Amino acid sequence: ITRIEGHLKIEAAVDGGEVKDAKCVGTLFRGFEIFMKDRDPRDAVHIAQRICGVCPTSHGTTAALNLDAAFGVADKIPNNGRILRNLIQGANYIASHIVHFYHLAALDYVDVTEVADYDGTDPELLKVKDFIARALAAGDMSMLAPFYPRYEGDYRLPKKVAQAAVAHYVEGLNMRRLAHEMSAIYSGRLPHSVAVVAGGVTSHPSIDSIS
Repeated sequence: ITRIEGHLKIEAAVDGGEVKDAKCVGTLFRGFEIFMKDRDPRDAVHIAQRICGVCPTSHGTTAALNLDAAFGVADKIPNNGRILRNLIQGANYIASHIVHFYHLAALDYVDVTEVADYDGTDPELLKVKDFIARALAAGDMSMLAPFYPRYEGDYRLPKKVAQAAVAHYVEGLNMRRLAHEMSAIYSGRLPHSVAVVAGGVTSHPSIDSIS
């Protein structure tokens, strides 16, 4: 399974249509268990975020929660610190789910070429149609990245549904950008925020940032 950070292997023993045994195995060792040893523990918030470029905030927040407990301040987090942590994490949650569903997984199920003969007025779909036409005219399928190369699977969605899914794919790009901006207002940047620390956050809510 390649649509995750780190890759995963699934093995299943099936007998007569019944799963008798199953296991999952992480196939890519990246060494976080090793190179985080003997570091200042406060570095863990920043290092752990490099586990994933899609959901870094979850790893950084988890590290911060562990540090809260280790430093004995878990019950002393200011309300604004707790709220801002949740806002930062919540915004990345939105962005992470959008990119996983629409921009990583959906293309294995949606036939983007169904837009090649789109005859509607949706401006985003017309852009995708033009994008496909340029690649076909040039005879260079590599111009269709990230839609190509792709799995040649069983794309069974009806044309109208496939076209709607492609429109959602494009809309998802903008929604993900907005979610990133929302998180970056309080976390300094995204991905790999810098505001979440042991004890709370390093930023303050203001009228401007709330607006």
